Amino acid sequence: MKALFSLLLALGLATTAAAETRVVTLGTQGGPLPSATRAQPANALVVNGRIYLVDAGNGVAHQLVAAGLDHRKVDRIFITHNHDDHNADWGTLLGLQWSTGRRADTHVYGPAGTEAMLQGFIQYFTPNMRIRMADSPGYPAPQKTWHAHDITGSGKVYQDDLVTVTAMENCHYAPGREGADKSFSYRFQTPDEVVVFGGDTGKCPQLVDFVRGADLLVHEVIALPLIEQAMRRELPPQIAEGLMRHMRDEHTTAEDVGRLAAAAQVKKVVLTHVIPGRDEPDATYLDAVKKHYDGPAVVARDLMAF
Repeated sequence: MKALFSLLLALGLATTAAAETRVVTLGTQGGPLPSATRAQPANALVVNGRIYLVDAGNGVAHQLVAAGLDHRKVDRIFITHNHDDHNADWGTLLGLQWSTGRRADTHVYGPAGTEAMLQGFIQYFTPNMRIRMADSPGYPAPQKTWHAHDITGSGKVYQDDLVTVTAMENCHYAPGREGADKSFSYRFQTPDEVVVFGGDTGKCPQLVDFVRGADLLVHEVIALPLIEQAMRRELPPQIAEGLMRHMRDEHTTAEDVGRLAAAAQVKKVVLTHVIPGRDEPDATYLDAVKKHYDGPAVVARDLMAF
């Protein structure tokens, strides 16, 4: 779609006012372990300069600024699931927006628990709020501009003049194990592209139709043998065993990403939420994807744009 837009622009049949979509991988490290080379999961979908944030791991405000994006202009935030590597800093981002001059509303959409998390952040933020409002009468009460919305199930969750966002519950949590907690994938329809953010998920047959025909599939990836080696070195056996079950059943290997991309006939794959995400070569993942999918695939690094 971008190639078509560029051709029409060159032929004088389109203008720069036409819609243009890009994705910036702000943070590409999977899991809560801090990394010196990758930030925690976050993606910016930018449509005609408007920023939609998908996940907000630790350091997301810094990553937005590093990408040349104004953190105060993030209007809508979508959280795939309530693991701390994905949701740790959306409250912090709201606070930094408010402290540095944003006065417009910011809305956060996520699984059950998102609304409660906002109330917890407001309580945490109250001393800072009280001090800043005493220093300057120009600060409004942030409770009037911060809004959180629990997503109750699959379906359309948001629409404006540029995007339509559809959620689908995926397979990150074993049925019945997590109770009311849900994990979602998001499909964004923009004027010129369809972008799907898979979130964290295991093999999930229903994702094929949800992803079908996407211009860009942004999907997690893991390397099970490398993860197992690391866990055996670094964790007690009783902990490693449970975590390995979680990694096998509730995350996605590169081969399975390739199978999904091929079945859904997506146009390009971006691999992110990389685990281990240390110094393994890209071929660790790309060779496995290419066993099943012959389209373009990239192992993302922080601050790449697509």
